[in-house]
Amino acid sequence: MLISLVGDSRDLQVNTNGDQLAKFYHCAGCGDMVAVGCMIEGRLRGAVNSLLLEQKHLLGPATQIRPRLLSAGEKLDRWSKLWGSLEGV
Repeated sequence: MLISLVGDSRDLQVNTNGDQLAKFYHCAGCGDMVAVGCMIEGRLRGAVNSLLLEQKHLLGPATQIRPRLLSAGEKLDRWSKLWGSLEGV
């Protein structure tokens, strides 16, 4: 799956998580988290914030996770299986 963000990257504010593995992309105007991404095996992989999508009901139920309980290696392994390619950030 390819995730492409539209707009100007100057409209994004970038923060990292506690492990310094992932980058969180927030709208510079409203502060909403738009996407999260991480370099995995030389590719930028990530996910968008489904709560911001008009037709989010078509995605199915959300998966609850507790990332603070995962080690850095477990996070990378999980992300590599779940996230798509992220472009436009």
